[in-house]
Amino acid sequence: RLVYLSREEVLRFLDEIARERLPAREIGFTGGEPFMNPDIISMLADALTRGHSALVLTNAMQPMQRPRVRAGLLELHGAHGDRLTIRVSLDHYGKTLHEEERGAGTYDRTIEGIDWLAANGFKLALAGRTYWGESEGSLREGYGRLARKRGWPIDANDPTQLVLFPEMDERADVPEITQDCWGL
Repeated sequence: RLVYLSREEVLRFLDEIARERLPAREIGFTGGEPFMNPDIISMLADALTRGHSALVLTNAMQPMQRPRVRAGLLELHGAHGDRLTIRVSLDHYGKTLHEEERGAGTYDRTIEGIDWLAANGFKLALAGRTYWGESEGSLREGYGRLARKRGWPIDANDPTQLVLFPEMDERADVPEITQDCWGL
């Protein structure tokens, strides 16, 4: 069954950070799709109110575009400004390749979500993929053209504003991920 992280759990984590004086500055919220979680706005508010920055990894589609979520995001943005970053998964700057991965109709809905975030002054970042064999320079150029055309505040040459994730090589033997990774 699908179980969401609760606000109470997040508050316990935030309490632990404060109690242990941990050096956490930014709290990341991911999913699946974090805006499916009915507590997401409250959890973001709790992290931001305690002085942390927050990063939300989203597809910017229907869950984020619900009126209640939009109203909550606008309130958070008004209170906390650029301490809230929304990073949107846009697999490719072109509709055909994005929809090859995400499905028909997803590109326009994602673009609509990014347009709304940009129009309302949110601090934005994009996450793309390098799956199609296109060079990093070509990808950054394509995303840059799209951002300029749409008026998005994205510098495609800044790797914090456009994160390009490489594809996993299924033939490569990679180390197992363990809790030891957190210390690296």
